[in-house]
Amino acid sequence: MTSIQPRSNDDARLRQSEALLARQQRSSQRLASGRRIASAADDPAGLAIARRLEAAERGLGQGEQNVASGRDVVRTADAVLQTSQDTVARMRELAIQARSGVLADSDRQAIQQDYDQLAAQLDQIGSGTSYGGRPLLDGSAAGVDPVVVRDGAGGERQLPLPDVRGDARSVSARDVTATDTESTLDAASDSLAVARARLGAADSGMNRHSEQFARARVEAAAARKHSEDADVAQEVAEATRDRILLGLQQAGQQKAGGVQRLLDRMG
Repeated sequence: MTSIQPRSNDDARLRQSEALLARQQRSSQRLASGRRIASAADDPAGLAIARRLEAAERGLGQGEQNVASGRDVVRTADAVLQTSQDTVARMRELAIQARSGVLADSDRQAIQQDYDQLAAQLDQIGSGTSYGGRPLLDGSAAGVDPVVVRDGAGGERQLPLPDVRGDARSVSARDVTATDTESTLDAASDSLAVARARLGAADSGMNRHSEQFARARVEAAAARKHSEDADVAQEVAEATRDRILLGLQQAGQQKAGGVQRLLDRMG
């Protein structure tokens, strides 16, 4: 008498083998890539969350770069203001020297020429200072065309960039021997010092802002990695389990096939 295994059992075992092989392949892909989510089919909701976190991470990174560029502008302007202060200080020295009673008229004329050249230097500094082609200290950034740093998250900061040209500081085209020249230069120096203090405060504020963005970006990156990265230990355990099950199933199929062949010969 011949015993015939039902076809449905073979089909079931085949489907089980295919499922085990598919799971093994998926585990291998995850272990190779280090990612739990390789495509939307793996976890549609998880993939959507990971992409949102990635967008947030990249936005924070760009905001951090914007703030860093703003700090570069501030530092450039501060260095120029330091030079302007030095220039004004030298002009003040000339004004004091010119009022000395022991000087001849020719000496005072020479001092006036030096003074006028220094005033022209202030104009050159103000008109020539730029960042990425954008004028900084010619008065435009202090008026209708301010430099605004935007972080991409709704925050913005207008940089306090003054006009350092001689006319704006009331030190150009002045008689170096005039009694009010010295006080005018003192006022110009004081205003430049205030401008530098404002720039320093802006730089400190942007530094804190940048640090906050850096922490938020790291947190977003960690959350994204947690949502999409594979659990290596779990994937190895599942791959081992599926490999054992597949081996047992194949061994069972071989045994069943041997018994069937023996029964066929006996029949």
